[in-house]
Amino acid sequence: MHPLAFVTVGLWAAVALPATSARPKLGAIRWDGWWSGNPWERNLKPSQWRTRLPFYARVTREGEVEVRSDAQATMDREIRYASRAGIDYWAFCYYHPDSWPEADRYNYGWKLFLSSKVRSRLHFCFILQGGQHLGPASKWSSTVAFLAALFAKPTYQKVCGGRPLLFVFACEWIEKHFGSIAAARSAFDELRRASIRAGAGNPYIVAQVFSAEDGARYVDAFGWDAIGAYSLPGGGEHKEYPYRELATANLRAWERFLATGKDVVPLVNAGWDGRPRLNDPNMARNYAGPWYARPTPDELAHSIVAALDWTRLHAMATPADTVLVYAWNESDEGGWLVPTLAEGSRRLDAIARALRPYEVAIKARGREQ
Repeated sequence: MHPLAFVTVGLWAAVALPATSARPKLGAIRWDGWWSGNPWERNLKPSQWRTRLPFYARVTREGEVEVRSDAQATMDREIRYASRAGIDYWAFCYYHPDSWPEADRYNYGWKLFLSSKVRSRLHFCFILQGGQHLGPASKWSSTVAFLAALFAKPTYQKVCGGRPLLFVFACEWIEKHFGSIAAARSAFDELRRASIRAGAGNPYIVAQVFSAEDGARYVDAFGWDAIGAYSLPGGGEHKEYPYRELATANLRAWERFLATGKDVVPLVNAGWDGRPRLNDPNMARNYAGPWYARPTPDELAHSIVAALDWTRLHAMATPADTVLVYAWNESDEGGWLVPTLAEGSRRLDAIARALRPYEVAIKARGREQ
C-alpha cells in the first residue's frame, strides 16, 4: 500500500460535503529564473540532468543548454497546460525591483501572466520572501500599495470567502528586515488595511516553514493566519531515497503543523533533488541532506490527491481549502510539473486523470445528502 493510501480510506463516509462543495483549490509554486541569459540554465547542461529540460528549453549545436520562458507565447502555452490539468492558480515568487540590480528579472512570470489573453483560465497569488527580497523597509508603504492593487484584481486567488491568499517564505528574516517583531507585525497590519481599503479583503497570510514550531511562532508573532511550506524535503543522509519517502515526509509535516492548533495549507513535493546546484558553493549547503528518486506521473498524482483528501478530512484546520505543490518550474532543484522535452505532459495528464474521479466522488456525495 502507498504510504498515503490510508488517507483516502473511508474518506467520503467520514466527511460531510454540501451539495455545492468543490474540491480544494490546487496551486503550484512558480520560481521564474528562466529569462534569456539566466545563470541557472548551466546547471542542466550535464547529460544526466537533461531529462529535466522543460518544453521551452533547447540544446544548441555547440552543446550548450538554453532554458528560456520569458516570452508571451511560452506563458500562454503554460497557462493552457496548467488549466487543462486542473491547476487553479500559480503562486509566483515576488522580487522587489530594488532588492539588488537584477532582482526584477525574476518578475517576468507574473508580468507575462497578467498580460496574457488567456489569463482568465488561471488565478495567481504571490510568495513574498524575507530579507532583501522584500526591498528596502523604507519603501514598504509603496510596496503595500502595489500589492493591494494586485490583490484587488479578479484573477488574484481568494480563499475563505474572499480573502487574498499570500505566502511568506524565509520568515526568519522578517523581524530583522523591519527592525523588531512589533514593527514587522505593524507592517503586515498596514498591508491588511490597504488591501481592505482597495476592496480586496483581508489577506490570508501563510508562513512557509520547515518546522511546525517555527510556523506557529511566526503566526503568533506577526499576526499571520496559517502554516505552510515552500518545500518539505524531510531529513536523512546525503543519498537517494525513493519518492514514497518524500511523500511520507510531506504527510508527517502536515500532521505536525496540525498539532500546533494553527490553520494549515498542505504542501506536496513534486520532487526534491538539487544536485545540479551543487556546483555553486553558495548553494551547496542547501542540498546537504537527502534527495529523492523521480516520481512516476501516477505516484505524483496520487500524492496530490492524498493532500486534497487530507485537506477535506481536516476541514476545520484548513479553512483556505487549498493545497500547494512544489513546484511548477523548479527544474534544477528537482520539483516540476511543467512539461519536459523528455516526458512531455505526462505528469499533468496523470494529475488531470486523478482529479476527474475525485471531483465525481465529491458531486456524488453531495447528491446523497
